[in-house]
Amino acid sequence: MAFNTAEFFIFWFVLYLLFLAGGNSNKWKIGILLCANLVFFAWLTQYAVVLLLTASAIDFSIAKGIYKQEKDSHKKWLMRLSVLLNVSLILTFRHVNDWLSLNDMESAWHFPIPLAFIGVSFYAFRSMSYVFDVYYENIEEAETRLINYWTYASFFPLMLSGPIAGAENFLDKIKNGTWIIGNRELSLGSFYISSGIIKKFIIGNYLSINFIDRVFESASFFTSMEVFIASILQTFALYFDFSGYTDIAIGLALWLGFQIPQNFHFPFFAQNVTDYWKRWHITLSQWFNNYVYFPLSYTLRSWKRLGTSISVFVVFAISGFWHGTAPNYWLWGIMHALCMVWDVYTANWRSSWRQFIPKWIYAPISVFLTFGFLTYSGVYFKSRSIEDANLMIQKITEGVDWSLWTDWYELYSGVFWMAVLGILGHFLLEPIYTRLEKWATNRSYLISAVVLFLVILVAYQFNRLGSLPFYYLQF
Repeated sequence: MAFNTAEFFIFWFVLYLLFLAGGNSNKWKIGILLCANLVFFAWLTQYAVVLLLTASAIDFSIAKGIYKQEKDSHKKWLMRLSVLLNVSLILTFRHVNDWLSLNDMESAWHFPIPLAFIGVSFYAFRSMSYVFDVYYENIEEAETRLINYWTYASFFPLMLSGPIAGAENFLDKIKNGTWIIGNRELSLGSFYISSGIIKKFIIGNYLSINFIDRVFESASFFTSMEVFIASILQTFALYFDFSGYTDIAIGLALWLGFQIPQNFHFPFFAQNVTDYWKRWHITLSQWFNNYVYFPLSYTLRSWKRLGTSISVFVVFAISGFWHGTAPNYWLWGIMHALCMVWDVYTANWRSSWRQFIPKWIYAPISVFLTFGFLTYSGVYFKSRSIEDANLMIQKITEGVDWSLWTDWYELYSGVFWMAVLGILGHFLLEPIYTRLEKWATNRSYLISAVVLFLVILVAYQFNRLGSLPFYYLQF
């Protein structure tokens, strides 16, 4: 039940009518929302919904046990039990098929695992974060009602590809009398949904279907110029795809009364890889920082920068493995780990350079070099194998022949101008994005609804050419 299907529109229409029919009754809203979550998940995964309810009930009980326990050793073992449960789910439903060399998505959904737990890793991260927060006492009191926790764990806008929102604010809202849906939530939600539709279903889909995927599937049949262009555009297309989904998820959550944290902040303005990971998939970066990097670096604090480097490598080894067991994902993770370590060891050196190089020179060069690395590593991330990626890199490094530009433009003028629209939008909107959000917040929800309707009409025309699933759905 993808967000751009007729089934989802019907599902949402029925859900929202029932949701609003309860007025200010929190119990009614919780009941309707939980039922909607389970219907949505069962539609995608069928019997795996039972596994979702069972696993989340176990984590709910573990968190209660941690809260009631007085001995730290007992609390630690309970926390480890939650980690074991959730990591087992990820390994079983995300990686077993990789280990058996079933790398094509169609086969992976059906064999050898009889159940498809779509979005398992995003569920597991959110469920573990709740247990961790109870263990570290970031949440003062463990949730006492299982139905509330089920509603959080199965919240359908976040199930497929995040963001990885924490439990505290979500659970506080449904327990307290602050569950309000007003003009702000409706208008701002429409703004985010419109933004997500433009990114994913207009720009991202068009670039991928009409050019990028063709090159990555058979790079040997394309010229070095086409491979070079596709390598650059895939970096942007992945952003439009993933951030587009995130914007839609945030908008739907706002319509239901929940403020979900942002997951992207103009990542291609990053001046180094460390800065990039503060702008890209922000909630995942924060999750790894809070629950892996900080505890590990604290343990290794006596090793100083070496301890920091080891912690970084562990985080990106896990991140690479999370994306998949294929060697290209591991290589991608190692590349980013090395760049992060470089940032650690050269921080003082780079700071001294900034003292005498004007910002208007230093910043663009840093952005350019960082984007070059992201494009290079992204080729390995996107390709089906290291060999395919090496072929593309070889074509580029042997020299890009621009003599065929005119012929390429005649064939792909639509791709060119769509790419220009997307790239300019990313770089020109950054200085005014906060003001756009405020503008959308202060508009009547009726105006926002009209804008959203027009955006949907335009997206429908583009999607008649075909639509791709959200890229991070596979993770």
